[in-house]
Amino acid sequence: MKIISSLFRKKLPVTMPRDGHTMSRNKIDRSVLDIMGRLRGNGFDAYLVGGCVRDLLLGKTPKDFDIVTNARPQQIKRLFRRCFLIGRRFRLAHVYISHDRFIEVATFRAAVDPDQQAAEGQGRFAANNVYGTIEEDVHRRDFTVNGLYYNSANGSIVDYNGGLDDLKKKILRSVGDPMVRYREDPVRIIRAARFCAQLGLKPSRRDMKAALSRASMITQANAHRMLEELYKILRCGASAGTFENLKKFGVLKHWIPEIEPDRHPGLLPRLAVVDGRRLTGEEIPAAVLLAVLFFDLFEEAMGDKRGFQDAFNVMHQSFNDLVARLKIPRREWDAISNLVARQSSLARIPDPKKGKGFEKRFVRNAHFPNALMFFEITSRASGTHEAELAYWQERGAASRRDGGKSGVSGEERHSAGGVPQRDRGAPRRKRYRRPARPAGNS
Repeated sequence: MKIISSLFRKKLPVTMPRDGHTMSRNKIDRSVLDIMGRLRGNGFDAYLVGGCVRDLLLGKTPKDFDIVTNARPQQIKRLFRRCFLIGRRFRLAHVYISHDRFIEVATFRAAVDPDQQAAEGQGRFAANNVYGTIEEDVHRRDFTVNGLYYNSANGSIVDYNGGLDDLKKKILRSVGDPMVRYREDPVRIIRAARFCAQLGLKPSRRDMKAALSRASMITQANAHRMLEELYKILRCGASAGTFENLKKFGVLKHWIPEIEPDRHPGLLPRLAVVDGRRLTGEEIPAAVLLAVLFFDLFEEAMGDKRGFQDAFNVMHQSFNDLVARLKIPRREWDAISNLVARQSSLARIPDPKKGKGFEKRFVRNAHFPNALMFFEITSRASGTHEAELAYWQERGAASRRDGGKSGVSGEERHSAGGVPQRDRGAPRRKRYRRPARPAGNS
């Protein structure tokens, strides 16, 4: 009976006409529509695909727009004057619409087994650049809600995998067998955790089972790519929910076991404050985001050592393994160490009779803005240090009003744990030159 019913099941794709959905052309950047129009005008297909279609259907504003077409990369390049082809893993066209903004245009790709390609001597990257049709391209998408194609020519949405139905039911479902897809790319489990938190979705039963089964494979993923995923989580506006999902999916204990939320009750409240600020559009430096994530570890390591130099030294001596494993850049780690080591100074109001010289140097230091932002996040999350926060916020505002120096003196750089450097305004030392030897002497 099940076999007979499957024969009469509605065939995909489903094409939803313009009047069948709430997505509006008015919310799509004019330059994006122009690029798609030029592609179609030259005989090619062109669709919006991925997160931008999903977000527009949910009433959200997309961060960027991705176009797919049957035009090959070199054909795309010939159509647009400011177009650059990038990538080896994925050959993509970046069509610039201003001096610092581009739209990504990709060619439909076919699903090819990378192991087979490598065995045939074509290399593993070749599998990512086998071009195909839209029907083949859809099978390379990670989740059904990210596999919706918008045709700006007639305003319709083309759905090959049931993404419209899943979006309506608030379900996150892999395209294909999740056991296979998560084995191919374990990072998809992290993306699933983030999408569920961001969009209010629940994983399908098969996806949940597959995530728990494949979670340990996350250790095989590229560390640099994992760091980028970590930044995406911290900037997505739903980081607290994402880390809760990562724990449920069994990924966190394999990826970053040091930050189990159950062991560090302050973590989720700090992330919730970050999420609130990100949802207002505020930019938060990467150093502050990572400090928010790992602050409980830092406090445990520092113990009762709260002086700047002691705290800075502990940061650089205790976390080398963590920094190396997560591939945190040295410059970023220095910034994290500097802002964390300043927290003990921000947690007290200096003596007005003795602390004026220190206060001026402290507020003018290049690391002060990040340190203050982090102090504000931890204060809001814990409900403590309100008076101290107000004090330093006023001092920072006063320094900006007075045109406080943004640079750091050599003495301040030394106190910040860095290498002392000559002040920009200091006079240059005269170089000693050896007198010329008199002519005729040998």
